[in-house]
Amino acid sequence: MKRALILFFMALVAVFPAVSPAQQKLTATNLPDFLARYDTNFGPMQAVFRDLASEDMLLTDETGQPLARRPVQDRIQALNNLRQTARQLAAKPDDLVLTVTLVIRTENLADDLFDLAQMAYDNDREELGKQLSALQVTMEESKDLLADYLLLLAAEKQTRLQQLEKEVDELHQKLKQGTNKSS
Repeated sequence: MKRALILFFMALVAVFPAVSPAQQKLTATNLPDFLARYDTNFGPMQAVFRDLASEDMLLTDETGQPLARRPVQDRIQALNNLRQTARQLAAKPDDLVLTVTLVIRTENLADDLFDLAQMAYDNDREELGKQLSALQVTMEESKDLLADYLLLLAAEKQTRLQQLEKEVDELHQKLKQGTNKSS
């Protein structure tokens, strides 16, 4: 089990879309491809979360006392929600709400991976901790790419909104001029 888990994480780190923000900018055109690569890893990650749910790994404080931790089952559900959001966004790359949701959920997954890595280190499972830490870094990089895309999308939406407001103002002016001429 331990060896299989380590091999899985090494493969996962190699496959996960580890692209730094300097290497790629997400656009509405390439976002679906990015999200397709992103999606391929959630099934195997769910399997790891299920395996971790059956293990007895507690996060402890400096005195060795166990800290409360979020159940892995909750993390599995959060991963399912993230995957669903990514698929929805791939179908609608211009959806601002889905983009915000994906950025937030990706950040939450990165936090979960950090938490799990710390639990692994606290339980003297250094290899597992390293793999989880590597995944956490990958998720942070993905979140950064998605956050940049979110800002680009928000700027486009803002520009369009300003154009529409200008058009409405022009129509109001024309309507005003038309009522003034008929008086």
